[in-house]
Amino acid sequence: MMLKYYTKRYEVIKQGAYPTNRKKRMLATLVSDMEAAYAIPMQRDLTWEKENEEVFSLYRQVSADKELFS
Repeated sequence: MMLKYYTKRYEVIKQGAYPTNRKKRMLATLVSDMEAAYAIPMQRDLTWEKENEEVFSLYRQVSADKELFS
């Protein structure tokens, strides 16, 4: 899928007036969907990160926001 789709999903979640627990689940689902769509490695892979800078940047941002709701 296109990165724009995931970016838009992230913005909708971030700006939405959802309860905290729902927002956390939505962000977790987004992280999982991105991992599947872009074959994001489980262990840090600097080569993959360099080749997929935009994807990794969004992935890192979504992951960090997900942790804020923990």
